[in-house]
Amino acid sequence: MGEVYRARDLRLGRDVAIKILAPQIASDRDAGIRFEREARALAALNHPNIAAIYDVIDSSGQLALVLELVEGDTLADRIASARLPITLAVEYARQIAEALDTAHEAGIVHRDLKPGNIKITEDGRIKVLDFGLAKAIAVAAGQLPDVDPSNSPTITMHGISQNVILGTAAYMSPEQARGKRVDKRTDIWAFGCVLFEMLTGQRAFNGETTSDVIAAIIERAPELSALPRSTPPHVRRVLERCLDKDPKRRARDIADVRAALDDVTSFGPAPVPKTTRLPWLIGTTLLALALGGYAAVNWPGRPGPAAAPSVEFTFGAPDGYRLVVAPPAPSPDGTQVAFGAVDANQVSSIWIRPLDGSARRLGGTEGAISARWSPDSQSLMFYAGGSWKRMSVAGGPAITVVPEAVANLGLSWGGGDEVVVALANRTSLSRLTASGGTPRPLTTLNVEKENSHRWPQLLPDRRHFLFTVRSDRPENLGIKIGALDSADVRTLVSVASPGVYVEPGWLLFMTPDEALMAQRIDPATWTLRDSAQPIAAPVIYNGPSFSGIFDASLNGRVLTYMAGTRPVSALYWYDRAGKPLGRLGPERPYRGFRLSADGGRVAVELADDRYGTRDLWVLDAATQALSRLTTHTATDWRAVFSPDGSTIAFATDRAGASTIMRASANGAGGEALILRDPDGGVFPADWSRDGTQLMVSKDDPQGRARTLLLMPSKGGTPRVVVENEPFGVNLNRLSPAADRVAYTSIATGAREIYVMSVDGQRRIRVSADGGSSPLWGSSNRDLFYLNTRGQVIHATLGEQSLVLVGRPAPLFSPCADQQLDFDSEPAEQYIDLTADGTRFLAACRPLAPPPVITVVVNWQSKLR
Repeated sequence: MGEVYRARDLRLGRDVAIKILAPQIASDRDAGIRFEREARALAALNHPNIAAIYDVIDSSGQLALVLELVEGDTLADRIASARLPITLAVEYARQIAEALDTAHEAGIVHRDLKPGNIKITEDGRIKVLDFGLAKAIAVAAGQLPDVDPSNSPTITMHGISQNVILGTAAYMSPEQARGKRVDKRTDIWAFGCVLFEMLTGQRAFNGETTSDVIAAIIERAPELSALPRSTPPHVRRVLERCLDKDPKRRARDIADVRAALDDVTSFGPAPVPKTTRLPWLIGTTLLALALGGYAAVNWPGRPGPAAAPSVEFTFGAPDGYRLVVAPPAPSPDGTQVAFGAVDANQVSSIWIRPLDGSARRLGGTEGAISARWSPDSQSLMFYAGGSWKRMSVAGGPAITVVPEAVANLGLSWGGGDEVVVALANRTSLSRLTASGGTPRPLTTLNVEKENSHRWPQLLPDRRHFLFTVRSDRPENLGIKIGALDSADVRTLVSVASPGVYVEPGWLLFMTPDEALMAQRIDPATWTLRDSAQPIAAPVIYNGPSFSGIFDASLNGRVLTYMAGTRPVSALYWYDRAGKPLGRLGPERPYRGFRLSADGGRVAVELADDRYGTRDLWVLDAATQALSRLTTHTATDWRAVFSPDGSTIAFATDRAGASTIMRASANGAGGEALILRDPDGGVFPADWSRDGTQLMVSKDDPQGRARTLLLMPSKGGTPRVVVENEPFGVNLNRLSPAADRVAYTSIATGAREIYVMSVDGQRRIRVSADGGSSPLWGSSNRDLFYLNTRGQVIHATLGEQSLVLVGRPAPLFSPCADQQLDFDSEPAEQYIDLTADGTRFLAACRPLAPPPVITVVVNWQSKLR
């Protein structure tokens, strides 16, 4: 239909798409008028799943449409790699149906619905493109739009007057293919074709030529036997009604189709496919059958009955809560799922949901976000307030088992009450019993090649265990297997992912492209067999932490995961009143950032999910140009600008434990080492505003940030400000006079803001309801931070004495129409402030649909 360009709307400050129409329309004045009239009617469509038309413009006789710019892959791109998981396909179908319903209510038929005209944004939202443009072009050409059939895939415009057939043959309805009048039922047919393709990964109607495709559409029924065996009956019935060749018998309204996707009783029962071994039942009857009839997947040398069909369903957060994005944990016996949820006061807790019942909150787990099960499925361990605690799922007191764990990097509770835990980043694994005691080292960290061991799992033989080695060197990272009675360790898979073992012999892991994989593993030798197979995609994945949001019951019955992709964010300016001042730079998956004092440059972190590493880039506020600063294969991060903006100090893992280097902010002149400490990793925290001192955060040998140093910025011996701080000192900021430090600590069990004097270490607590990202304004009196609701809070301190003057007050909520990108990793820096205290910069990402948990029962039946 023309050429499309990415463009910048300078007046409104937004990126748009400009579609330059074929010259045949622009050269005909009457055609242009007709097209503009049609396009303005289309511009009235307003729905979150419809890509908007902003304007029709005529520039020197050249007609163009100004369109919403939709980032992301097309649905055709996604389907080309693999069929979609059933839950995800149905969710996309719902959104497509909602878009069609809005258009049909306005009397607009798409006429060219196909996967190539459907985009998936980074936050998982569907956007349908080119609504009604097929008709608009036909009208402009003086044709009868309701009887123009469609053409074969990806047409090239040769001329409107040559009766070019618009669209794609594979998605035409039979009446469209015959050249008969079309209406909204044509879109319903195309919708059925798209849903079929999402579920199967293949077109409903195919052929070597356009004629073959059209013949198939007119003469043959779609091969519904190609649908996955786990496709719910009501979804099969929806497809049958949408793909009925007779328009009179076809579903007449897309709103009915949309409702039917959620209603298992709609359209009546579906026929049983002849290939199905077990009868298809509806709702909880089907689930009970799957649970009761589970049989192990056939294994070489282990004959047995075929596995029961898989059943897939989703559930969301309890009323008044939102789900924590953390692996939902099925019990080892596969009968219940433990998950985290957050209430309106931002307090998290653990919930237990039986597969055939309702979720209940486990009292006493406040502050926990995820849990691990006991081998008998009767108790849990959960991480809250820097400790791992134990509790019966029936309720009762929470008993502290591991009192000092810096981070939740994994725990496994195996047979014989053996527990293996990752206590902190940049450390090895430890072991203890489920009743507590002093953790004893289990693995040995090679600090020259590795920077942490994490995500352990004790295996059923009670001797071996899986764990993940995080390394900045690709040849060293991966899922390893070790033994409790041996120092020998070997690699199973070289991926930046946790490994999860399930019976009768499968290893589950993530790939950097957000695919959840399964590979056979022989429990007798713990060696991998055959090739890995995809189970689900996309699954939420965090490369830098080597984590994926999935889990499975040990008996192999139940798989759980959260679908989604890592969102991209954009940087936005705000004044102190919260007034938006515009966007800075492109959208990217930023992992954190730091402003120069004058706001002229921003150092941002971008991750390489293949290896879980990060690099530093510099964004120029004047030119909007993003330039790479570091290129090493190790992680380079935690940048801090010198006051004049010429130099950046940053942390790097190039020597194993973190060291501090400096580089010119424009990338010229190379890099130089500032500080290396043999006793722990060191990180730049802040630069004094006179440029003479660099504040440094130092980890203890267990990876806890417990010491603060001040050192000459040009090198020299650091002096200790505070050391062995029991609850940590994080996100440290030096006051303008360099005599106070603002930091976060979990001394109360929750992350709060404190201010401490450099001399004497006198301190006060500033925040009352949680806090992160402390920022100083232009004086020692003005302190800003984020509360747990993502609001910017202003606190006033005494100029001479370290006291809080009045109560901290909220200023504004950045990203009001989006989402502040800080809740997933509150230890990262996702908001900053210019040195004069006048402008904030915040990382915002689009609002995403509330997360849901996908549960697949008998998922192994889908594997080879």
